[in-house]
Amino acid sequence: MNSKLTPYLVALGVMALLALFPLLVKLVAPEMWELTAHIGIKILLNVGFGLCLWLMLQAGELSLGQGGFITIGAYTTGILVAKYKLISIVWLGYLAGAVAAAILALMLGYLIVHLKRIFFLLVTWSFAEMLHPVLTSFDHPFGGAMGIIDIPGPEGLSLFSETWTGYYYIALVYGFAVLWIVWRLAGSKIGLINKSIGQNDTLVTFCGLHVRKYKVMVFVVGCFITGIGGGILASYLSAISPETFTFFTSLDIIMFNLIGGMGTMAGPIVGAVILSGLNEYLFAVGYWRMVVYGLIIIFFITLLPGGMVSLPAVVRARFSRKVEKQEAAHHG
Repeated sequence: MNSKLTPYLVALGVMALLALFPLLVKLVAPEMWELTAHIGIKILLNVGFGLCLWLMLQAGELSLGQGGFITIGAYTTGILVAKYKLISIVWLGYLAGAVAAAILALMLGYLIVHLKRIFFLLVTWSFAEMLHPVLTSFDHPFGGAMGIIDIPGPEGLSLFSETWTGYYYIALVYGFAVLWIVWRLAGSKIGLINKSIGQNDTLVTFCGLHVRKYKVMVFVVGCFITGIGGGILASYLSAISPETFTFFTSLDIIMFNLIGGMGTMAGPIVGAVILSGLNEYLFAVGYWRMVVYGLIIIFFITLLPGGMVSLPAVVRARFSRKVEKQEAAHHG
């Protein structure tokens, strides 16, 4: 088998299994399908959000403002298809939300992509936090503190027996579409340049490449795809308010990459699966969630900086060292 085709075949196989998953759950435990579908939808959307940030991280852009771009995508969709009904096709509402997120990302990115590490993180965090008072203060067009309600589902959702099932398949397509786009970009010439920029942008500048152009490009692409996910999330929830997307929304997306591992594309996928499931239980503990997050961050930065995907290699290395010590003691 051609080794280049193997990752594609594996991805298609996993997608096919996930497509059959609703049938299996309905057959074995139909009463569990609603909760299972909800968790599955959150995981698949979060996989997309985590992969978008991973793409930006390759260019050295650690953004704490991705929750803001989800908010922009969600609100744009809600305003256009529900509050003022300017667009009758919800799918076009998703696209409009993505375009709005991309335009703001272009304007913001052009100003800030030259910033590094903590400075880039703080500016993107500030941008996301500024949205909250704006959304709360204006009834038109944002709906004020009450937000926007009765956001309809996309066309074609009625083909499924339950709304949950329809959104599950939409989220499945979104998650795998993002995976394919990020995969193709990471393996392309642009992806290699972005990776070089993330490692040493000064050296890339000396090579004659326009670093700012590439950094803005990856920032806009990541926010565009994130905006689509925001629109899907808005119609899935059917109502959004300034409290729907908080600081934790952005923090979660960073945590997906931290827990799973930032070194490989599999990292944010693994992180999104673990943390999205954990969040369903942490939601009830409110701000104590920060304590759990703090412990997770301390654990991974100090003991497993490569994330969960590096765990097998770490275990093998420690086992090898232990065997070598035992052999040295035996011969000594």
